[in-house]
Amino acid sequence: MSDTILELRNITKVFPDLETPVIANDRVSFKLRRGEIHAIVGENGAGKTTLMNILYGLLTPDEGEIYLNGERVQLKNPRDAIARGIGMVHQHFMLIPSFTVAENLVFTFEPTKNRYFVDKERAVEITRQISERYGLHVDPHQKIAECPLSMRQRVEILKILFQGANILIFDEPTAVLTPQEADELFSAFRELKRDGKSIIFITHKLREVMAVADRVTVIRKGQVVDVAAVKDCTIESLSEKMVGRKVDIHGRKVDSAELTADPKRETILEVRNLVTEHSRTGVALQDISFIVKAGDIVGVAGVGGNGQDELVECITGLDKIIKNGKIFYRGLDITSYNAHQIRELGIAYITGERYVRGISANSSVYDNLIMGAHRRSPWAGRLFMSLKRLRELADHLIEKYNIKASSRNTHIMNLSGGNIQKCILARELNLAKDLIVAEEPTRGVDVGSIEFIHNQLIEKSKEGYGIILVSTDLDEILSLSTKIIVMYRGRIIGTVDPETVADRKEIGLLMAGIPAGEGSETA
Repeated sequence: MSDTILELRNITKVFPDLETPVIANDRVSFKLRRGEIHAIVGENGAGKTTLMNILYGLLTPDEGEIYLNGERVQLKNPRDAIARGIGMVHQHFMLIPSFTVAENLVFTFEPTKNRYFVDKERAVEITRQISERYGLHVDPHQKIAECPLSMRQRVEILKILFQGANILIFDEPTAVLTPQEADELFSAFRELKRDGKSIIFITHKLREVMAVADRVTVIRKGQVVDVAAVKDCTIESLSEKMVGRKVDIHGRKVDSAELTADPKRETILEVRNLVTEHSRTGVALQDISFIVKAGDIVGVAGVGGNGQDELVECITGLDKIIKNGKIFYRGLDITSYNAHQIRELGIAYITGERYVRGISANSSVYDNLIMGAHRRSPWAGRLFMSLKRLRELADHLIEKYNIKASSRNTHIMNLSGGNIQKCILARELNLAKDLIVAEEPTRGVDVGSIEFIHNQLIEKSKEGYGIILVSTDLDEILSLSTKIIVMYRGRIIGTVDPETVADRKEIGLLMAGIPAGEGSETA
């Protein structure tokens, strides 16, 4: 009997564009073995998520065949996939916030009593049993809205296991986890593997591939370029296959002494004793203070949901929830400034929510690139915009930032996530005067784009810009920051010198709320 549980043969998927059709998958073939952990890596726009969406029934291939246990199948929708034992944990969780953990787990498959009523006690018992079996501990009675992100992920996994999945698909599964939580997730992967489950996971973090995967498939420009046993690979070889060239992926990317050498550097931003009301997430900032000087890259580390969003909203003027404290920009009190006033000062904001805050989803690449510039010299006067100069600006930014679009008039939603992020980066850095707020600037972006974005931020730092780097990616924080503050439940729980930190887990402990640790100072 073959050990292949799943096979995709010559899968092709083309998305029509007004000018140039996009071939997302070009005769892609893929095999998954029973009880293996198989990673899929590739640049943004390489076709990874498209392939998994086809496997989960969210998309229909234009050509190609899918075989499960040697039998050809057609997956018309996710319910078809679930019925055949395929489950998917999406990068953005698909849970109902007002429901409890148990209610989400059994949703659409609810146990009943007296034929008509949901058996809530049974739902709780099912949750307890399945969580204990796989070591994914959750509170059945807790509402999803009150759960930390790591627990929500566990619920998603338990939900698809309850539905009978033998093949589990994960899209960027560690994006919201601390290093310790990522280790726990990979322990769960190994337990699932021992139980005979097969796992496919998409990731941009090649260390994760090396840590947990058995085999890896590399996709570039819609085609499979390599399938290999992980034991035969290195991070360097995988990154080169993904991008098609050598990529700088090692160690610190900045020299703190070089970037902050001038002792007379000007203070660009000061946050002083900032206190906020409880926000929509239930997190209030408590006595936040720090300074950003010219050349600084101040890394703000922490698990998502610990006050980073509220801090960014206060600095960028997006939400007026400030109760006490002050924010000064070059000595000017901007505490009560709104978002428009902040942008007029030339404070750039690279948002982590690119589809919500970063772009106008119904507009072209051109429209998104010129936003803000259309009000400023030399692209506009007091009364009129210069359409010629704006077109030249858009073309210049597309070339400079290597944005892969068929033209400036392409609809922006036809671009991959990484190229959309490059559009946001290009627009904001073009408008920035001396301060950049970079919130998750490389979330969901491939290694080639990560290298490019990091280099752009470093260059701005060398030019004397102050940068606030908010990221849940600890590697990013450690490689770019000149100093690091760690947030936990709305407070700065510790500060770390990235040049002397002995172990990345030192920051991981702070992120988990444990202030003690060599090389950190408790705030």
